[in-house]
Amino acid sequence: MEEWRYFLAGPSGSIDVPPNPTDWLDDLEWQQVYKQLFCMGKLPAFDGIDTYFMEFSKKFKKIFDSQDAHEEPLPGEWNDKLNSFQKMLVLKAIRADKICHAI
Repeated sequence: MEEWRYFLAGPSGSIDVPPNPTDWLDDLEWQQVYKQLFCMGKLPAFDGIDTYFMEFSKKFKKIFDSQDAHEEPLPGEWNDKLNSFQKMLVLKAIRADKICHAI
């Protein structure tokens, strides 16, 4: 139920966004992605995803750059750990324009 609520409503509240660790997201994109991942990380299945993204951001670049981002596997343990709906939440954070294709 919490995941559905998050999918529909997105992040809420004030969030301190750390400096952008990527060389492929501009600062506005970084703020949006981080806010999504930080709030998502409060859901049990996503514990640690925000810190994982910051540490291994280059692994997510393939999803960001892909024409078929909705078909790209998530890096690390996340592809096996999350179900298909949960993977859509991550996709929404990185490439919201591909949610319709994922559904």
